[in-house]
Amino acid sequence: MSETLASGTNAIRALDWLVLFGYAVAIATLGVYFSRRQKTTEHYFTASGRIPGWAAGLSLFATLLSSFLFIGFPGQTYGQNWEVLMKQFMTPLVVVFVAILIIPVFRNHIKVSVYEYLEQRFGYGARAYGTLCFLAEHFFKMGVVLSAMSLAIYTITGWNQDALIIGLGALTITYTFFGGIEGVIWTDVVQGLLMLAASVFVILFILFFASNDGATAILGAAIEDDKFKLIDPEFDMRKRTVWVIAWMGVFHFMLRYTTDQTMVQRYMTAPSLREARKSAIVSVVACMIAFCTFSLIGTLLYGFYKLNPVRLGAGVEKADQVFPWFVGHEIPGGFTGIILVGLLAASMSTLSSEFNSFSACLTTDFYERRIGRLENRGRLLLSKCIVLGAGTSAIALALILSRYAGGLMELVLEAWATIGAVLGGGILAAFFLGIFCPRANKRGLYPALIVGFVLTLWCYATAYEWIELPETLAFLKYQWHTWWLIGFSNVFVFVLGYALSRVFSDKRL
Repeated sequence: MSETLASGTNAIRALDWLVLFGYAVAIATLGVYFSRRQKTTEHYFTASGRIPGWAAGLSLFATLLSSFLFIGFPGQTYGQNWEVLMKQFMTPLVVVFVAILIIPVFRNHIKVSVYEYLEQRFGYGARAYGTLCFLAEHFFKMGVVLSAMSLAIYTITGWNQDALIIGLGALTITYTFFGGIEGVIWTDVVQGLLMLAASVFVILFILFFASNDGATAILGAAIEDDKFKLIDPEFDMRKRTVWVIAWMGVFHFMLRYTTDQTMVQRYMTAPSLREARKSAIVSVVACMIAFCTFSLIGTLLYGFYKLNPVRLGAGVEKADQVFPWFVGHEIPGGFTGIILVGLLAASMSTLSSEFNSFSACLTTDFYERRIGRLENRGRLLLSKCIVLGAGTSAIALALILSRYAGGLMELVLEAWATIGAVLGGGILAAFFLGIFCPRANKRGLYPALIVGFVLTLWCYATAYEWIELPETLAFLKYQWHTWWLIGFSNVFVFVLGYALSRVFSDKRL
C-alpha cells in the first residue's frame, strides 16, 4: 500500500486518543469485572443461563459481523450496487425457521457444544466431524479478521500493522480470558451498539457536513447510476445473479444460526426458551439495520466522490479502500476516534467469540470426550489456556497474512469460502437429518458425507481448473457459479443420507 494511501490528512488528535483509551479501559474493565464470577466451566461457556435474550441477541449480531462490515459492505455498494444484499435479506426467513424449529431442540439436548447433538444421533464420528469443520474454518477466520482490522486502521492512520495486530489481539485475549462468555456477551453489547452508532454518524456526516453539495445532490448522483439496484431478474446458473445470491444467503445463514458454535452457544446462555428465541429475533433486527446502514455508506460515498472526484486520492485503487480513505481524509479531527472505535468493536466482538467457542469445542468435544474429565478448577484452567493459545495463534496467522504482497482480501475470502464449502458441505445436512428424520442413522450419514465431500471437492477442482480434463471428459467439469455449491452439497448429502438410512436401517446394525 502506498504511503499516499496510508497517511491521512487528519492527525489523530487528543480527543481521538481519549476516545480510544476510554474504549480500551472500558473493555478490559468489563473482562476483569466478570472474572469474579468464573468459578466453573459451565459459567465460563454458558454464563449458567443467566443472560437476558436482548443481550444475547446483540451478542449474536456482533459475533456475526466483523471488520468486513466496515470494509466489505461500503466497498461492495460503492463499486457495484445493492444486489449482493439479497444474501443478507434472506436472514429474517432463516431466523424465523431456526427460532421455531431448531432452538428448542438444542435447548433440550446440548449443554455446551452444538456438536454434542451429532454424537447423540450419529455417534462420536459425527461429533468429531462437526467440531473439526468448525475449528478449521474459524481458525482461518480469526487470522483474517485480525489482519483485515489492522489493514483498515493502517489505511486510516498509518500506524504500524504489526503493532496493531499484537496490541489489539492481546486486548481481546485479555477480556476473553478473564471474563468468559459472560464478559464476551456484555462487551459485545457495547461493541454492537458502537458499530451501529458509528454507521449512523458517518451517514449523517456525508449527507449534511462533508460538502456543500447537499443530501439531495449526493443521493441523486448515486440514483442516476443505478447504485440502489437490488434485483436483476436475469437467470443464468453460470453468473452471479440475484438468484444464486439469495440461494447462498439461505444456506449461509442457516449454517451460521444452526451449526456454528459461536452462534448456538448464545442460545444456551439465555434463561428460557422464550429468551433464547428473543435473542435470535433481536440479532436479525440489529443485523438488518447494520446491513442497510453500512451499504448506504458505500452508496453515499459513490455520490459524494462523483460530485467531488478530486478529493479521492490517486492511491485509492479498489472500492474497499474508499471508506478508510474517507475516514482518514474527510472526518474532522476529534471524530475519527469514534469511527476507529466502531471498527475495533466490529472485529474484537467476533474474535472474542471465536476464542471462547474454540475453547468450548476443544475442552468438551475432544479433551473431556477422548482423554478424561478434570476436576472443576483444572477444567476451568484448561479452558482459559486454550483461549490464550487460540488468541496467540490468531495473532501469528494475522502477522503472516499481513506480509502477503498480492491481493490479500480477494485471496483469503475465496479461500475461506472454499474451505467452508468443501469441509462443511454436509454439516447442515447432518443436523437436519438428526432433527427432522427420526429414521436417519450413521450407516446412512457417514457414506453420504464421504461422497458429498468428494463430489464437492471435484466441483471446485474443475471449476477453478486445479486439474485439467481432456476434451472427451469436459462434460464432467462443474460449469455453474460456485456459490450454488454450498446448497447443492448439503441437499445431496441430506437426500443420500436419508436414502441410505432407509436401506441400512437400525434393525440391521
